[in-house]
Amino acid sequence: MSSSLLRRVTVGFAALTGLLGTSLIGIQAAGAFTAPILVVDVDSGKVIYSQAPTDPWYPASITKLMTTYVALDLVRQGKVSLDSMITISAAAASEPPSKMGFRPGTQLTLDNALKIIMVKSANDVAYAIGETLGGSVEGFADQMNETAQRIGMRDSRWTNPNGLPDPRQWTSARDMAVLARALIRDFPDSHDLFSISAIQFGRAVMANHNGLLGRYPGADGMKTGFICSGGFNVVATASRNGRRVITIVMGQPSPRERDVKAADLFDYAFTHSAGWTSPTLDALPASALGAPPDIRPYVCGGKKPPAIDDGAGAVSA
Repeated sequence: MSSSLLRRVTVGFAALTGLLGTSLIGIQAAGAFTAPILVVDVDSGKVIYSQAPTDPWYPASITKLMTTYVALDLVRQGKVSLDSMITISAAAASEPPSKMGFRPGTQLTLDNALKIIMVKSANDVAYAIGETLGGSVEGFADQMNETAQRIGMRDSRWTNPNGLPDPRQWTSARDMAVLARALIRDFPDSHDLFSISAIQFGRAVMANHNGLLGRYPGADGMKTGFICSGGFNVVATASRNGRRVITIVMGQPSPRERDVKAADLFDYAFTHSAGWTSPTLDALPASALGAPPDIRPYVCGGKKPPAIDDGAGAVSA
């Protein structure tokens, strides 16, 4: 991070408390809400910093991390392979953007499909993965929920593999940290899948929406997401001096604010260790909220939704 940006957003723990530790106040129609934030040490699973970590939240495209875990788990079990063919159905092709726009009947390998959903966040391809591997989107959602329970996620409800708006689908920062650790632990050979900076299809080069990759020193994954009702979300990992940290930031009004907050939290995490009194993810108390807040008025209001393709992002190399 550049020194000028560092001075603007980082002044130790006091800055974290002032910048991140209060409720975000939206426009009147949105009311007040606390944006979930969580910073976790990968090896120990201990919490370095948290804010509303178990509150339910609309995940948007960070859902695709769950889709990827289920797919890789099926590969590990020998039920499919990375060379298995994924077919784009008419239903998949009709999913709204972000998408590749493949015609119905198009086939691609599961390996390429996973790379596309991690970089382009293509909803049509994620839908096709669910249909092909689960027999139907509903069948794949059942697998997502069963897998989530098995790996220790307790706040999540999944209904689709791409994260498009559904009031029945939500997760929490805590659950996404559990999922991120499980991906790192269970599929070490797939590490590069979450750090691809761009993919080329024909003459088009599509950049990853994760503004931290290649710009924040040590950033090495994972996935962003955005819908108006959930704001701009990111599950991010970074490594420095042998330590790896997961940072989750949700409910931000712009990709810039999401990126800067995540970078600030990484800066804090790499200068502070989780103490022996720090809670583990399993010890975080359940939320009192029964459903996610809808922050659409705060993020989008009555205007056209912000562009999901963020460009260069806010963090300089």
